[in-house]
Amino acid sequence: MNCQNCKTITEEGYSVCATCELRFAGTLLRLARDVTPLHDSLDATLHPGGHSPVRIQTATPPTPIRLDVLDLIDMLDATARELWRCLDGIDALDWRKDRRNEDLTATLIACAGHARLATFADAGFYMHIINDIARKVDTALDPPEQRREIGTCELCNTMLTAGQNDQWVICPLCGREQRAQTVKLRRLKTLCWDDSRRGSAADIAKAFTDAGITLKASRVRKWVERGQVSRTPQGIPYSDVYRQVIAGQLDK
Repeated sequence: MNCQNCKTITEEGYSVCATCELRFAGTLLRLARDVTPLHDSLDATLHPGGHSPVRIQTATPPTPIRLDVLDLIDMLDATARELWRCLDGIDALDWRKDRRNEDLTATLIACAGHARLATFADAGFYMHIINDIARKVDTALDPPEQRREIGTCELCNTMLTAGQNDQWVICPLCGREQRAQTVKLRRLKTLCWDDSRRGSAADIAKAFTDAGITLKASRVRKWVERGQVSRTPQGIPYSDVYRQVIAGQLDK
């Protein structure tokens, strides 16, 4: 008989292999540990990230609730109850025999240590569901770093993305590793050397600052007021701002 999760050969009467059983139990115990911080993160005023969020006092109670986290807790609770009934062989409609524990953490721990965790018929199916919920819980508690577009690959012209602290990026298409700052400067060069490219003062200032050249939007607006930089209905030309920045660098 093959394991329902990894397809390796298992012992007779087992739905998942011993390795997958350990992983299944470990994921259930990890979710049991995450129940408390998950409930804490319902408060939308909490700063996301990590398992020790700090509550921010607000002047007007009640604080807003993160509905996405509430839905995730409901999904975890329903799945844990259903898994326990499957392990105990209880029909969902026969509530009189349902000796379930009302505490979600205790339910998850009981499921992890159940003798039938690897032998009941749908073990692989529930392992897949639990793993999917665990990934969503990890994302809710520790959101991934926000990545944004920084420019294109110099070889294949694929748009590259990077986090705020990333120094190097790897092109997902050609695999070329490039310095993030070089990619940003190349993008800025493309914008500034094309006389047709326009933008707002804020957008232009951000493009220069991201490329390592500090520029404030207020300075761009002053250049416009003084007539040093032109303005069209489509916006301010990047090339005009670039000339002012270079002139300022040469004057130093």
